[in-house]
Amino acid sequence: MMRIGEFALASGLTVKALRNIGLALDTVVEASSNPHYINSFIEGHRAHVADERARQDADAAQGSALIDSLELDYTVHRRSMPAQHWVGIQHEIRDLELEQVQSPLATLQIALTEAGHTISGPWWTTLRQTAEAEVVEVLFCWPTAQMPAEPIGISGTIVESGTLPARDELFVTLETSDDDSDLGDLGAEAAQVAMIEQANADGLKLVHGSIRQVGVLADDGTPEAIELVIAIQ
Repeated sequence: MMRIGEFALASGLTVKALRNIGLALDTVVEASSNPHYINSFIEGHRAHVADERARQDADAAQGSALIDSLELDYTVHRRSMPAQHWVGIQHEIRDLELEQVQSPLATLQIALTEAGHTISGPWWTTLRQTAEAEVVEVLFCWPTAQMPAEPIGISGTIVESGTLPARDELFVTLETSDDDSDLGDLGAEAAQVAMIEQANADGLKLVHGSIRQVGVLADDGTPEAIELVIAIQ
């Protein structure tokens, strides 16, 4: 049988051990009150630490990749564009999981073709912020020769249409086939920085909320690059 002094010593050593592991004081108190489940508290803490370490490693890798992308030489071009009709699908994406990009575009392309509309150029996307920080609304669009006289109906989706006004715009081409120049989504961030710096140098004012990613298609219709585009006033 454990004496009172021995129990106090064991209890004190347990508290010290749990604190050394990194458990918060309130968790240590709860664990000490449930000695049969102490190992569960420890395993839960280890899992939390592992998750946090993985998040920190991912943040560090992303930061390093962003710095690398900022060192790339992005050529900023300027062009004038005519007014352009478009039809688009709204789509909510959590944590910018843009691998879903192909499905809405393909669905919309089929619906437009079945409705007799002529697609007049490559697809484009633009982001809209929502009330939830981790959720963005993406508009997936195809340019059309004419504005739809009747709404384009696609079950379970919200379809919009409109016209981009005639405009001047800056753009950077990101070669999707070149891993060193693209660097995933970070390439778009660095290209955006390059365009902002170019606009400041030229005394140009960018149109807020006008950033788009435009597909560049090969002659056979397959995607070969992405253009990051910002309209200027």
